[in-house]
Amino acid sequence: MSSLPGFKNKSEQETESAYTEAYNVCSVAVAPQGDAGREAAGEDDQGRTSEEEEAGPDSNYDRQPDGRSRAFYIAKDLVDTERLHVKALKLLQEDFREAVGAAVGDEGEPVLDEERLREILNELPDVYTLHRRILNELENRIRNWEESQRIADIFLSRKAEFLVFTTYIGHYDRSMSLLDDSCRTSPAFAAIVHQFEQSPAGENVSLKHQLLQVIVRVAQYRMVLTDYLNNLSPDSKEYEDTQAAVDVVSDIADQVNDSLKHGENLLRLVNIEYSVRGQRDLLQPGRVFVKEGTLMKVSRKSRQPRHLFLMNDVLLYTYPQQNGKYRLKNTLPLTGLKVSKPVIENVQNALRIEGADIAITLSAGSFIEREDWFYTLSRTVTEHTRGSAFNSCSGEARDRLRLCLGEKAPTLVPVSQVMMCMNCTSDFSLTLRRHHCHGCGRIVCRSCSRNRYPLKYMKDRMAKVCDHCYNELKKRGGDVSAGKGSPRPNRSSRPLSAVFQNIHPPNIWRHRKGTVSFNQVTVSEEGSISGTLQRSKKSKRSWKRLWFLLKDKVLYTYRAQEEKVASETLPLLGFTVKLPDKQEGEAEEEANIFQLYHKNTLYYTFKAVDNHTAQRWANAMEEATVL
Repeated sequence: MSSLPGFKNKSEQETESAYTEAYNVCSVAVAPQGDAGREAAGEDDQGRTSEEEEAGPDSNYDRQPDGRSRAFYIAKDLVDTERLHVKALKLLQEDFREAVGAAVGDEGEPVLDEERLREILNELPDVYTLHRRILNELENRIRNWEESQRIADIFLSRKAEFLVFTTYIGHYDRSMSLLDDSCRTSPAFAAIVHQFEQSPAGENVSLKHQLLQVIVRVAQYRMVLTDYLNNLSPDSKEYEDTQAAVDVVSDIADQVNDSLKHGENLLRLVNIEYSVRGQRDLLQPGRVFVKEGTLMKVSRKSRQPRHLFLMNDVLLYTYPQQNGKYRLKNTLPLTGLKVSKPVIENVQNALRIEGADIAITLSAGSFIEREDWFYTLSRTVTEHTRGSAFNSCSGEARDRLRLCLGEKAPTLVPVSQVMMCMNCTSDFSLTLRRHHCHGCGRIVCRSCSRNRYPLKYMKDRMAKVCDHCYNELKKRGGDVSAGKGSPRPNRSSRPLSAVFQNIHPPNIWRHRKGTVSFNQVTVSEEGSISGTLQRSKKSKRSWKRLWFLLKDKVLYTYRAQEEKVASETLPLLGFTVKLPDKQEGEAEEEANIFQLYHKNTLYYTFKAVDNHTAQRWANAMEEATVL
């Protein structure tokens, strides 16, 4: 049972939206570009200069005609979103429960017994009560802000009550399993659920998605309170209380990763959702985070940083802001996306991304960095193309596709849409050719299509099938020799290439089965430095311990030293390394801090275990920032 339930169906325009945010900001519109705008000179950024990007952080916080602080507006937005959340919880706790209780079956029996409904809704009654109390106190604080500019104590005073979220998170997967079982065994209950989801009150949002928002809200608390903390005076009592409040909600949010099957992915999407400004609804059914990193936009005048967030179905193209967040410039669906490595004069390691109405030319900091992005993008686009048609079907439709495997001719995937094997993701080339699987229609490489099986729609003639189809067909009909009337192929009629395939030992092909990541660079090579550092995305923010590798002027980020694939990559060309000015009476650990800037934008703050290590890293990064 997946922890990421089905979400509401949206129109095409809404589906392309990238994330949900707690603030009312205007979307950044990117007009379709003509052929003239597809040159390598920043055709995606027309109408905005680099100066505007550097000096254009979030309008909500910089335009304050009433003179109020940024902390006030963060608190006010927290109240606004809390009000919406309480309204949504009320629909579940009161309206949905009332609808189920009032419904009866054909013989007058309840459609669902009260105990089963209580297990499905989990700890929702206590969660609803807690959020109502939090909302009441937050509203009072905003009304009397000039008298008491505090909100952190509201969360601290309810530390014990917040344990209800721990229980809710721990039982969530089981509750969703019970919901599915109840819908299958009770058509009347399933009809009520569907009616509730389609009603104006349900706003066409699935019941699972509404129940998931309880967990999402806890993760949002952590990000909002961290934002609030960064806009307080470190000398204030509220700063100290907010630090403690962040710790409280962080402990609960961390349990999402431990307790839910897809908890890490959920937290990552919620974090991106909050950090990127521009559109809405990043959380979508089946959406998975793949990779993020910073590349430089190629233009006639200069190089400007662009931060990419790659999911398994969309690519978010953003630029960094001074407040540590990102502004969305475009959301590129992976359907039809093309990735290439153009040769451009005076541009090293160029990468070109072309969508339906936009073309982007970027430059990586090294050959390895460019190849890693090209490989990851190509693989993800291929996998999305392979799975989009299959995953868009309902569960019953997918079952029908499996049942008719080999009985009906499949729809063949167009050759022009596939650059990599749809099974092992090996790159196609002049020597590694494309082959259609006659079972499912996918395009695979020679190594993944070396099996043949008699197919009914071909009158039991032996046909080339991919490994997946071969294994599935063998389960149903046994080995090839068991098929009745299956003519054995004439050895003399085999193509010459098949003869040479049998000459090669199996280990020659074995390497094609694995996906080679360009992030797997060796630490021991000359000129590299690696180790554990603490990192924050802004100053005075909570720290996160990560493992880093600096090589070929690219900073690779790993969640742990044992991981082989970097979760983030950042080319350091054009950046600046600074050591914060030391203050009298400064704590010893503050001397171990160094910061990474691009122009006037603070990218990251790093903290080492000691001053010597911090100096080594700062020197190494500084060398990597220049050619």
